[in-house]
Amino acid sequence: MKRIFNISVYALVLAVSVSCNDYLDVMPDNRTELDTPEKITSILVSAYANATSLCMQEMMSDNVSDYGTTRDVNYSIFEEAYRFDDITDDSFDSPTELWRYTYSAIACANLALEAIENLGGGESLNPQKGEALLCRAYGHFCLVNAFCQAYNTVSSSSDLGIPYVTEPESTVFVERSRETVADVYGKIAADIEAGFPLIDDGNYTHPKYHFNTTAAAAFAAQFYLYYGDYDKAEEYATMALGEDPTIYFRNWDLYTGTTADEYKQVYNSSEEQANFMGHGFRSRFMRYRSGRYFMTRDITVNETINGPTPWGAMSSSSSANPRIPYATAYQSSSIYYYSPKITEYFLYTDQVAGTGYPYLVIQVFTSEKTMIDRAEANAMLGFYDDAARDLNYFYHSLGFTVTLSASDIADYYADAEYNNPVMAPRGLVFADATQENLVKACLHARRLMTVQEGTRLNDLKRYGIAYTHTIDGEAPVEIAPYDLRLAIQLPVTVLSAGLEANPR
Repeated sequence: MKRIFNISVYALVLAVSVSCNDYLDVMPDNRTELDTPEKITSILVSAYANATSLCMQEMMSDNVSDYGTTRDVNYSIFEEAYRFDDITDDSFDSPTELWRYTYSAIACANLALEAIENLGGGESLNPQKGEALLCRAYGHFCLVNAFCQAYNTVSSSSDLGIPYVTEPESTVFVERSRETVADVYGKIAADIEAGFPLIDDGNYTHPKYHFNTTAAAAFAAQFYLYYGDYDKAEEYATMALGEDPTIYFRNWDLYTGTTADEYKQVYNSSEEQANFMGHGFRSRFMRYRSGRYFMTRDITVNETINGPTPWGAMSSSSSANPRIPYATAYQSSSIYYYSPKITEYFLYTDQVAGTGYPYLVIQVFTSEKTMIDRAEANAMLGFYDDAARDLNYFYHSLGFTVTLSASDIADYYADAEYNNPVMAPRGLVFADATQENLVKACLHARRLMTVQEGTRLNDLKRYGIAYTHTIDGEAPVEIAPYDLRLAIQLPVTVLSAGLEANPR
């Protein structure tokens, strides 16, 4: 256990200790210092952003509810995100941090690409070029999904996107204009297609914290699923998983008898075959559990960790395999619950002064998530038996032995009281009820798999699902399909610099 923990912490510290902002401050116009493959590899450590939209997006999703005025808010961003107000906080987990750190990471990727070009490129630099292109694509993918509407064939050619930055810059607030969502998605696709064939796992000391081949394929599968190119989504998911993904099933034997803290360490181990890529970043998100807005018992019991499923009861008392983390809703008190997969660490910036900041690690890409992505792609392609096969792989990966047909799964979601949302996706008409209900099965599986990771909001946006945030003593916040507020407002500093605001 200790060896697993140390590997993970070392990789995290490595990933967040080098700042691209510092690099740009030191040598914005003297980039010829990146004159060896080793130096380029080193700067790419900072091409992974030290921030994510996890906190904002989870608080905006239907995974969170209001416990009431008897609880403290803790941090204003939790309340502003939950109420769908424009976020004024500019510190941890804010739009400002997400924008600054992600564009800083993109700048590092562009510095690496410029240095590769200056060195003449060639086969010896292909691994660095591949990683840089995947990092640049992923950074923009994260930003466009946070600050913009979901991609769709109806409005994305006019929906406001983000600037797609392909040149090295000395500041992340350089004057630029917003492209459309469709433009951004097209450029992400181009970077993925150019970068993926160049990835070389042998170039990494800690491949599970970089875009290794499997992680890059999993990212491409997720991207093309969002893009509506289901053939490519299925193709890349199969590159990541193989036809039969059982070799990537999580090793639940390691979880027997562990505490919640040990659970998290094992879950995030770089030695776990189900983990394709981990990511560490600044965040106060785990402190939301002691505040007013969180995953309440009602949501936990009815909709998420302990809710009913087609593969069997998820409660620890009746589960066929109570070791499953999603079948055991760990409690920090009698009122709020969390899934034991995220740990808050503390990264010291000054050991003597005792100063630093909290940071988290999550598994951005896993075998389970990619199984679900492939199932959804197959459902949308009309390959219902293949979709059921992949969903059954997911069920079996959790330790359940039930095997369900496509009609079994579709019938369950046709009648389900919970996790049976009304969907109104733009530009998409389901072929029949079976297809729609298989997609609902995928959304339910992904909701369980990614609870408290922020990505549930992406599915709500993609499929035009309406939902409500109740507020104690006040009128609820009603979120309509494609609600303008689903696109997080740009940071005040960026708006002040002249970039067009999201409409409200």
